[in-house]
Amino acid sequence: MGCWEAQKGFCPRKGKGKGCKWCSGAPDSAGKGGGGVWQPQFQKSWGASSWGGGKGKGKGKGKGKTPAKKTENTLKVWVGGLPEKLSFKALQAHFDQAGKSTWAEGGKGGNGSVCYSTEAEVFNAVTLLNGSVFEGHMLQVDQWVKKPTKADS
Repeated sequence: MGCWEAQKGFCPRKGKGKGCKWCSGAPDSAGKGGGGVWQPQFQKSWGASSWGGGKGKGKGKGKGKTPAKKTENTLKVWVGGLPEKLSFKALQAHFDQAGKSTWAEGGKGGNGSVCYSTEAEVFNAVTLLNGSVFEGHMLQVDQWVKKPTKADS
């Protein structure tokens, strides 16, 4: 309902038979806020009718790129046959036999990658460490090949 004076046909702010911005067009409101019963600030919803317009807070900025994603594909080796739980420092120490590695990481499914600073170190890693044993697991080491996308096939 509007203001109670307007129900009688007279709004003290505008005159007889006229509504004001507080009581016209807002049948359930008692004031210009429009929304019925008064609620404390902490109980008010932040839905589509609020100042935010119903928009979400966004998805965040993400975690960033690892050095493996920033490194060129020619300077990376793919590693298969890794144990499920491993220390990246132990993996990096194992691959430092072929040359100083810049980054090592293990992923899901026993796969991982190791990055080097030169292509010669990548070649050494593939030839020396393919078939080597790391924490009781035999490793497969090969040059990094980018996964084919759906557009390529």
